Formats: sequence, C-alpha cells, structure tokens
Amino acid sequence: GGLGNDTLNGGAGADTMIGGLGNDSYYVDSTADIITENLNEGTDSVFSIINYTLGNNLENLTLTGTTAINGTGNALNNSITGNAAANVLTGGLGNDTLNGGADADTMIGGLGNDSYYVNSTADIITENLNEGTDSVFSIIDYTLGDNLENLTLTGTTAINGTGNALNNSITGNAADNVLTGGLGNDTLNGGAGADTMIGGLGNDSYYVDSTADIITENLNEGTDSVFSIINYTLGNDLENLTLTGTTAINGTGNALNNSITGNAADNVLTGGLGNDTLNGGAGADTLIGGFGNDSLYLGLNDNAVDNVNYVLGDATDTVYQFVRGVGGDQLNFTGIANFDVITSGTSTLVRVGDGIANNTGFGTGQLLVTLSGTSGFNSTNFGDNLFGGTFLFS
Repeated sequence: GGLGNDTLNGGAGADTMIGGLGNDSYYVDSTADIITENLNEGTDSVFSIINYTLGNNLENLTLTGTTAINGTGNALNNSITGNAAANVLTGGLGNDTLNGGADADTMIGGLGNDSYYVNSTADIITENLNEGTDSVFSIIDYTLGDNLENLTLTGTTAINGTGNALNNSITGNAADNVLTGGLGNDTLNGGAGADTMIGGLGNDSYYVDSTADIITENLNEGTDSVFSIINYTLGNDLENLTLTGTTAINGTGNALNNSITGNAADNVLTGGLGNDTLNGGAGADTLIGGFGNDSLYLGLNDNAVDNVNYVLGDATDTVYQFVRGVGGDQLNFTGIANFDVITSGTSTLVRVGDGIANNTGFGTGQLLVTLSGTSGFNSTNFGDNLFGGTFLFS
C-alpha cells in the first residue's frame, strides 16, 4: 500500500502485505501470510479465516468464515470479533474489546480495562485478579463472574443483571429490568422503563428516572444514596437523596437521619423523623426539617429567597448560609400556634407556647436563635426585625 487507507488481499499462496500509512485492512487465508506495519501508521484491521495472532502495530482482528477458529491480540488496545462459530478470543496487555458473535465463545481479556460483548448463555468470560476494571455488555440475562466490575444491559428486551462481591456498576436498558448488586458498594441505574433495583450489602447508589422504579434495601445494608431526576420520597433503609437535572422537583426523607440535596432549580426539601441535613443549593428553596435536630443549608450566594418552614417538633435546628436584608432568606413559623412576641423597652422576647404540633406539656419557653457563619448580623438585628406574623431577618 501507500499513503491511503488500503485494502490488501493476497489470495492463495504465502503473501507479504505492507500497508504503509493510513488505516489499512488485510485479508489473511494462510499461516504463511506476513503482514508488516510500522509504528504510527494508522489503525489497522485484519480479517482472518484461520487462527490468527495480531503482529506488531496491528490493532483490530475479525474472524471470518464459519469454522471454529481463534483470535489473539497483542500489547495494543485491540478489538477482536468472532464469527458465527465457537471462538476463543484472547486479548493482551491493552484495553481490549472482545465480541464473540454468535455461538458459545470463550473470551479472555488479560491485563487492561477490557470490554466484553455477550449474546449467549454459553459465553464464558475469564478475568483474573488485578487485571483492570472490566465491563460486560449483555443482550441476555447476565450475572457478573469473578473479577468483573461493570455490567450494561443492551437491546430492547426486559432482561436482568446481577453483580458479584466487587463494587459493581450495573446499568439497565430501555425495558423493565431487575438489577441486583451484591456485597460491594454498587451503582445501579435502571435507565428507562419500570426498573427494580436491589443493592444488597454495601453503600449503594441508585439512579431513578421513573415513578415506577422500585428500590429495595434491607436493614443494616450500608449507607445508601438515591439520585433522582423526578420528585422522590426515600423508602425504607435509604439514607441519602440528591435531586438531579434542571427541573424544579422535590425531595422527601424518611425516619432515618437523611441527607437531602437539591438541584439548581427551586426545590422543596422535607426531612422526617431523624436528624436531617437539608441542602437547597441554588434556587429559591423551601426547607422543612421536621422532627429531629436538623441542619439546614440555604445555599451560599445563590441570589434567591430561601424559606425555612417550622411546622413540627421542638428540637434544635441549625440554619446555615442565611442571607439577611431586604430580599433575603426567611424563617416561617406559621405552623406553630401560640407563638408570641413581647417587647419591653428595647428588649424583644420570642415565646413558644405548647401549641407546637404533636407536643404536649411544653409550657412557656424561649426560642433560642443561634447565628452561625453570618457576618454583620447580631442579636440586635434580630430583635429589631420581628414584624407581626412574618419573621424576617434583616
């Protein structure tokens, strides 16, 4: 060949093929055929009807014909594809892509971060310990074998994927999938469709995009996190929730100590019975801690009016990143009855009676306001700015 993307086919006989520069293609039909490629002469492909091992500076290998033959890679990042028979495909030192095609294929990636394509229950993948982070792309139900980390379900059929003892990343296709993690810290993403995700042991992460998605976690199975692009309420034994996307959506916690984080839009974040951490992020957010000693983060320099609503409980809550002044953030106590403001001279006292929801016998007490991380804002500012039923820091 020469400077172009050449196709060389020696036909019968012991042929020598030299592609030169360009992305060249070689057709091999004899063990006596010789291919010569030099360094930095393009991405080159071999199409072989016999057993073949890639020589130096050859990247890709495709097995042709209908006979059960085998293909082997080299130290480069190889792409090796089988034919319709039963093949043994062996990678090498690089990040290889092995696709057996039809029939019962054996794929051995070797070192590197290898990718395997599976389309038969008879396909076998062999990976050894410490041979990279490897990924399987399967069009059928599949359970990850030893030393395989990632699984992606392909096609349009409702199929299922199962992990192993490693930290797995398992991704569904557009149909309804059941994704099951194992002993590791797994990441489960069902994709489109009504998916069921079961993390198992470990600190698992779930990605939700449908109200029909189901997450199953049992007691004492780690600290688990949900990333949702829709309104979402944490189910049993789920600890953390992060809202994603750019739409104004809402997040709600459960009875555990939750961490709930909003996206850049206007969110309503609601804790529950635990000691929750709510972080509105950007946007005009409403934070409702609920019961428990909650930490409420309004978003630093987000140029939006955030609201903190107190409607339940009498625990000790801490508000961070409060923006004062006209157009600043607000604390709303509209859900609490018997909320009194008494002014005597230059002193102002805020009294909370026993009208707090679900609280009996509290009696008359004081509301303690702690200012944290707010410069230029002191008790005098607070005392001078209590107006009627709306309490606005300025």
